[in-house]
Amino acid sequence: MNTEWIELIKWIKSTGLDTTIPTTMEKLQQLRVLDLSKKKLQFIPESIGLLDNLNVLKLSSNRLKNLPSSIGKLNKLSNLQCENNLLEELPSSIGDISYLKVLNLNGNRLKTLPKEFEKLTKLTRLTIASNELTHIDDGLASLTKLLYFSLDTNKLKEIPNIFGRMNALYYLDLSYNQLTSLPSSFEEIDELETLLLEGNRIENLPSLESHDMLIKLNINDNNITALNFDLAMLEDLQILMMDNNRLEKLPNSICQLAKLRHLSFVANQIDELPECIGELTNLVELDMEENLLTTLPTSFKNLDSLKSLYMANNIGVKRPTGLKSLEYCDIDI
Repeated sequence: MNTEWIELIKWIKSTGLDTTIPTTMEKLQQLRVLDLSKKKLQFIPESIGLLDNLNVLKLSSNRLKNLPSSIGKLNKLSNLQCENNLLEELPSSIGDISYLKVLNLNGNRLKTLPKEFEKLTKLTRLTIASNELTHIDDGLASLTKLLYFSLDTNKLKEIPNIFGRMNALYYLDLSYNQLTSLPSSFEEIDELETLLLEGNRIENLPSLESHDMLIKLNINDNNITALNFDLAMLEDLQILMMDNNRLEKLPNSICQLAKLRHLSFVANQIDELPECIGELTNLVELDMEENLLTTLPTSFKNLDSLKSLYMANNIGVKRPTGLKSLEYCDIDI
């Protein structure tokens, strides 16, 4: 047994992991899944690279400040979980894990990603939320197999043109950054179903007409003054959230969203609803508090699926009558 194996086995025993992890070289070599989550670990030894048959490695909720460079030797690894640690940087060797499909880096202290990250071309799920990223490289455009991509709660002021070949991406979360715009390649994503842009500084939302598979759109807490595209093109949209913006009106095209179930535009400057609003016959929840509404259009009575209605803090608007499906309204009269 060489010194690296001896070192690894000693580390397993010294950290009390020998109750759940084998301590013979033969059995360690056969490991496919290794779960080291919530073990209060402060470091992982370089000898971890000996476990080259691992498919899944879970390191979440420890106290790790870095990962060993030998992690790049785990060339059969497809799932790496490192969330809720103290990681400040990643080793460049992470780009050598050529079969990696799922990577979770949420809740660390990462400011940048190594250039070698662009080599992880088999990634389908990448989550880097709640870090300190101020920049991402345009090399991420090579991650063309991504299905799920979360960058929320970082310090990004811009996103480079990385989306042009991410044709299968269905979930994108860019919430709680410092974005003022989106890259032009954003419009080239074909299969997007969930788009979360909450808590940025976006003033002009680009056209979303090409995203006709979109089911959920959240643009809360931005500086958007108008929706300057044909909302009707989002024919599958079920959830639309636009709270805390600077919208002055809703476009008539919103009435053509036949599948819309949840609509929220709290704390805007809207003084009237489209007369056609009653065409949203699948709407279950409507939240329009803190606007400038004085009356409701006559078609409002046609919202015969509406169960929850929030309309407080407008200008004299009254609770509607004749809605038999309504179960809750936050004003009594």
